[in-house]
Amino acid sequence: MIEKILEKVMDAMTPHLSEEQTEKLNNVLYINFHGVEIKKECYELKPTGLSGNAAKLDLFIKSKLAVNRQSGTMRQYGREIWKALTFIGKDVNDIKAADIRYYFGYLREVKKLKMSTIQTRMHYLSSFWDFLTAEELVFGNPMKKIGAVKVEKVIRKPFSVGDMEAMRSQCKRIRDRAIMEFLYSTGVRVSEAVALNVGDIDMERLELIVYGKGSKERKTYLTEGAKFYLGRYFKERCRKEQITYEELKNRPLFVSSDKNHKRMTDNGVQDMLRTLGRRAGVEMVHPHRFRRTIATDLLSRGMPIEQVRDFLGHEKLDTTLIYCTVREEEVKASHRKCA
Repeated sequence: MIEKILEKVMDAMTPHLSEEQTEKLNNVLYINFHGVEIKKECYELKPTGLSGNAAKLDLFIKSKLAVNRQSGTMRQYGREIWKALTFIGKDVNDIKAADIRYYFGYLREVKKLKMSTIQTRMHYLSSFWDFLTAEELVFGNPMKKIGAVKVEKVIRKPFSVGDMEAMRSQCKRIRDRAIMEFLYSTGVRVSEAVALNVGDIDMERLELIVYGKGSKERKTYLTEGAKFYLGRYFKERCRKEQITYEELKNRPLFVSSDKNHKRMTDNGVQDMLRTLGRRAGVEMVHPHRFRRTIATDLLSRGMPIEQVRDFLGHEKLDTTLIYCTVREEEVKASHRKCA
């Protein structure tokens, strides 16, 4: 192919050049393009072993991962979108708004899902169809005809001081107390916590760097309490794993309590906290609630909302406001001051 292209160039330029210039151009072209292969650029999708709806969903997931969306988040998207497509049982081009309304009606009336859960599923499908529409892979977007779901506002409360003390008293392992204090102190997401190694923690400066959604870097901090229990946990780890602290720095921050000492997973931390909550008599104990609690406490102690936003790694202030709960007693105290 390269030979034909060079010949065409020479044929087109020869009438406009002298004999010497023609020879020079010929030499330059063949010297610079020797060994070069030219392939026809193809924009068609390569076969992936998938077809129809599956291929479109696969393309949607991969496009989101390419712009740094979290793999765990996209797995959730994929599961829920595929459930909807399977339930409806049609090609995406044939799905109408009525089909989607029927699906959400089934989820609400038969499966008894909460409106907040249905709202999340609707968000997944809207994102999927927005992508298909932008890429011109469908003829229309049925989600545009689906009205917004009215969801009752639920105030997600942080842990009270009593809740925290009750859970602390029920920590049977030093690891569990270290996890609890670490989550509260740093406000990190559970996925961020389990991805850390011991060496990521600067115990002297009481700080660490975490990588949040979209691989965004932010600095967060330890309380003295978190430092104390992490220190005890690290000493216990060195003894059990028969290694030095320098060797421990290259190992996961939190590990399973068995002999394998494997890195704890999101589910492992969540299960441990649920068990801790049951023993302490505290309901709804999960990692994200510690994040909500520290955000609320920082705000109540006078930290500006913009700094709380940066501490949590949020892009929008509105997201931070959802996390921060104004305590009832503070409203009462402010009322007394102002009234």
